[in-house]
Amino acid sequence: MQRSWLKASLIFAVACLGGLRADLGLALTQPLAIAEAVKMSQSGAPPEEVIQRIRNAKTTYALRGSDFGKLKGIGVSDQVLDYLQQSFVNDVNRLTLYWMQGASLGACASCYPQPVDVDKLESGYSAVPATRPGEYEPGRPTGTPAWVPYPQHVPSAAPISASDVERMTRDGVPQAQIIDRINRSPLTRVVGVGGSFAVHSQLVAGLSGSELARLHDAGVEYPVLDALQAQFLAQFIEYERLRYQSLGKKK
Repeated sequence: MQRSWLKASLIFAVACLGGLRADLGLALTQPLAIAEAVKMSQSGAPPEEVIQRIRNAKTTYALRGSDFGKLKGIGVSDQVLDYLQQSFVNDVNRLTLYWMQGASLGACASCYPQPVDVDKLESGYSAVPATRPGEYEPGRPTGTPAWVPYPQHVPSAAPISASDVERMTRDGVPQAQIIDRINRSPLTRVVGVGGSFAVHSQLVAGLSGSELARLHDAGVEYPVLDALQAQFLAQFIEYERLRYQSLGKKK
């Protein structure tokens, strides 16, 4: 029993150490401005090249649901959109793990998902109003965007999927009613296929960037997409919190 507890503790320690080593690299790297990533896409650069540029700069963007539709509208490919969402989810996972372990990234602005204003093509804590990097917020992972509604209210409606949101839009359900339903419902896909119970930072996002952009093309309005992304991230944090808590309690 004691050996199992020690094994679980070591797994968490290794995960935290690996993340802290990566964050030292983040602290030495200047985040890539969202405008530069968009400019590369608009210039015809292959998606793989755009992704590699963002990855080399160790940059993650805190994108709202509407941002994916806007980015696609100005020339960003589905492949890049999916990378942007997955890297954001990976960072939220990492921040949740640190929160559960009592760890902190401090005030390292480049170590957190960068706040973004897609309408102005601006990004970064110095350009976009946001909670100060590293500022402690009780009951939620440090660095989580303020627009993510965590801790959540207890769901009071039946589960809902992205397809349900699209159908409701197509059927003419008022925007406010769709948003209310999203805010009261558990989402059917928070984590995608693969790796759901492994201790790593590569969980598959159940809601992809290209899917959010496609929903906008299908007529789903920006405020609805924002609500969907916000609830998705809030439920993902709770999923991960419970998963890490469960792993820590295994005997």
